[in-house]
Amino acid sequence: MLEYTLEDNELTDKPGDYRAQVINVTSYTQNDIADRIMKIGAGLTRSDVASVLEAEKQVVADIIAEGGAVNTELFNAFPSVSGVFDALDEAFDHAKHKVKINLHPGVVLRSAIASVKTKKIAAVVTGTVITSVTDLKTGSVNGSLTPGRDAKLSGSKLKIAGDKPEIGLYFVPAGGGAEAKVDPSDIVVNNPSEVIAVIPPLSAGAYRVRIITQYSSGKNLKNPNTFTFDKDLTVS
Repeated sequence: MLEYTLEDNELTDKPGDYRAQVINVTSYTQNDIADRIMKIGAGLTRSDVASVLEAEKQVVADIIAEGGAVNTELFNAFPSVSGVFDALDEAFDHAKHKVKINLHPGVVLRSAIASVKTKKIAAVVTGTVITSVTDLKTGSVNGSLTPGRDAKLSGSKLKIAGDKPEIGLYFVPAGGGAEAKVDPSDIVVNNPSEVIAVIPPLSAGAYRVRIITQYSSGKNLKNPNTFTFDKDLTVS
């Protein structure tokens, strides 16, 4: 059973369309394949099977290294050359050109793909998460804030990116009130796992940190993620 979840399709601008993300795929090694051949009962010893698989691997590699193509019922493999040649008499240059291997499923794998059964799994919600906020002036973690000095946010998918006007880093009064947005020029480190920024001139009180970002591991999200850290941070 091929398990998959549905995720927002960030490659299109159409709202409400999704893409499948395959999950929980089990990987098998050459030893695992040998074990399964033994279960078939092919009349071979375990060492015979391992030797044949090892020999096949070496032969296929040798054929490719010789510039040949391999066409079996499992797969088709053939070489090609990428890169631009500036003249008809230009020789292959490893700095500019590369030999690539093209792999396509053979008739047996194409038949197997057609027989795959699928199962939709509920997606795990993932996104921007702040795990800690450190006041770099005092070293306080999830405690105090020093206005005018740096705070380090640690977590995942923190990078502040996107073109929406609300994108940014905010300090929000825990008891309500006007939030303070950090000037983009005061964000000195902007990475997925770490953001360091100058704390704005906050009045005394308790605050919570909020990030609004369209950052994703690939193309920016169509709609921003908002995450507010659930711990109060104190300005004396």
